Amino acid sequence: SDLPELRQPLRDERQITTVAQAEIGPSTSIAAPPASEQQAYEQAFDALKALHYSESAGLFRDFLQQYPDNDLTPNAYYWLGESYYGTQNYQVAEQTFQNLLRRFPNDAKAPGALLKVGYCQYELKQWDKARATLNQVRQQYPDSQEARLAEGRLRALGTQAGN
Repeated sequence: SDLPELRQPLRDERQITTVAQAEIGPSTSIAAPPASEQQAYEQAFDALKALHYSESAGLFRDFLQQYPDNDLTPNAYYWLGESYYGTQNYQVAEQTFQNLLRRFPNDAKAPGALLKVGYCQYELKQWDKARATLNQVRQQYPDSQEARLAEGRLRALGTQAGN
């Protein structure tokens, strides 16, 4: 249940320390609020690297809300989309990548975001949209790693979609 467990009040300071240590445990960390924009971003990115997708998504959302016009904002959108993609929340991931493309169409993360839009459409079995988006990646960013990855997914799409 979502209701907190009821406990008897603790009367001794030693009991408080013991209970706090037992509840936190060795693998749980309590993150202090970041002191700067860079630290907030790094905290979210570290959670993503540790494959803590839900935590990462929350931290990137917080970052974007607090620092909507930071130099790291396009990256935060990209990695927020990756957090959603990692939990197979493809619709929300696609929307997040689309937000990056709308707000920062010329950013260095734009080719990757467009590729990921195509990947999300592929995972959602939106074959025609995925094909169009992946071809757009190839046309807009020829000779890029993203174009090569799009070509690979297009080959898989031909097999997957029965074409």
